[in-house]
Amino acid sequence: MISTSTRNWWAIFVDYVFFGLGLTFAHTGTVLPSFAATLTSSKLLIGMSSAVWLGAWLLPQMFAANFLTGKPRKYGYMVGAGAAGRWVFWAFALLLVFGWFARWPLLMMAVFLLGLAWFALTDAMAAIAWFDIFGRAMSPSARGRLIGIGQLVDGMLAIAAGWLVGYFLSERGLPYPLNYAAIFGLAGLAFFISWLGCLGMVEVPEAAPDQQPAQSLRDYWPRLREVWTNDKNFSRAITIRLLVGLSELAAPFYIIHATQVTKVGGSIVGSLAAVGSVGVALAGLLLGQVAARQGSHRVIQITAWLSIIPPVLGLVLSFLQVSPMFVWAYIACYLIIGMVNGSTMLGYFNYILDSAPPGGRPTYMGLANTLSGAIVAAPIVGGWILDYSSYPILFALTLIGMLAAGAMAIGLKPVKHRVYSPNEAASPVA
Repeated sequence: MISTSTRNWWAIFVDYVFFGLGLTFAHTGTVLPSFAATLTSSKLLIGMSSAVWLGAWLLPQMFAANFLTGKPRKYGYMVGAGAAGRWVFWAFALLLVFGWFARWPLLMMAVFLLGLAWFALTDAMAAIAWFDIFGRAMSPSARGRLIGIGQLVDGMLAIAAGWLVGYFLSERGLPYPLNYAAIFGLAGLAFFISWLGCLGMVEVPEAAPDQQPAQSLRDYWPRLREVWTNDKNFSRAITIRLLVGLSELAAPFYIIHATQVTKVGGSIVGSLAAVGSVGVALAGLLLGQVAARQGSHRVIQITAWLSIIPPVLGLVLSFLQVSPMFVWAYIACYLIIGMVNGSTMLGYFNYILDSAPPGGRPTYMGLANTLSGAIVAAPIVGGWILDYSSYPILFALTLIGMLAAGAMAIGLKPVKHRVYSPNEAASPVA
C-alpha cells in the first residue's frame, strides 16, 4: 500500500509540473500579450492581459485566507475551486475555433479579460488551501527538493511546449485564430491534468490553535497588522517581493519590442516562452539546491539581483540600431525572467511557509499575496508609460525598482521555524 507521504509527493509533483506547463501555453509575458496585440493596438489594454491575471489571483487571497481560517479541512475547497475555473482556456479555444468572435475584436478582448479574471479568481481560493496542505505535507528541505525537481521536469516539457507555440504562430503553422485556439486548448489540457494531481493529494492533520475567522474586515485588520508589525522577516520579504514585482512594468513589453521594433518575427513568441521555461528549469536545478542547503532567503537574494539584468538589456537595446541579430538579448531577458519567476515557490512562498506558525499559514499566505497585489497595476502603468513616452523611460523606471529590491534583499535573514512533520500513523483527511 502506498504511504501518505509517497502519494502526496507524486500528487503534488504532477500538479506542480502540469500547472507550470499550462502557464507556458498561457504565458503572461509572451502568449497572452501577443494574443491581446491581435485584438487591439492599445499598449494599456495589452498590459491588462497580465494585470487582470495578477490582480484576480493576488488581491482576493486575504479574504480567502480569512474564510479558510479555522477550517480543519481545506481539501474540498482546493478541489472545488480548481474545478470551477480550469475550463476557461478550453472555452477560449472553442470561441476561437468557431471564429465569429474574432470579427468583433474588442468584444473578444472583453471576454478574454473576464475569462482570465475568473480563472485566476478561482485559483486564488484553491491556492490558499493548497499552500496550507503543502506546508503540512513535508519539511522545508523536502519542499525545496520537490519544487526543484518539479521545475526541472516542467522546464524540459515546456521546451517542447514553447516549440509548439512557435510552430503554431509561424507562417508554417495554423492560420489565425486557430493557432491561438490550439495553444489555449493545450493550456486547458495541462491545467486539467494539474487538477487531477490536486485530486490525488491527502490532507495531513495538524494540531493548531483554534482560530475562528473574523466576522468582518474591521475585526480582521488587527490580525494582519499584528503579523506585519511583529514578524520583521515576513514584512521585509514581502517588501522585496513588491519591489521585484515592479519588473511587471516592462515584462509584457519585451516581446512587443522584439516583434514590433526589432522585427524578429512572430515565431519568436514560442521560442521566448520556451526560453522562459528553460529559466524555470535552471531555477529548479540550481536554486533548488540553494534552497535545500542554504535556505529560501538565499534564493530571494539571488533572484532580486538577477532581476536587474532584463531592464539593463532593454535600455541597451533602446539606444542601439536594433535588428533581428539582437535576438540573443531577448533570449537573455526571458531566461532571467524565467529564473526569477520560477523561484517564487523556492524563495518567497517557502520562506513564508517556514515563517508561519501552525494554523497561521492561510493568514500569512493570504496577507502576502494580497499585499503583493499592489503590483497588479504595474503592467497597466507600463503600457500607459509606453503609450505616452518611450521604451528607454519604461526600462529606466523598471531598473530603479530592481536596484531597490537588490539593496533590500542583502539584509534578509534566514528563518528556521519548526514545521509539522507528517506522521505516517496519522489518519489522512482527504
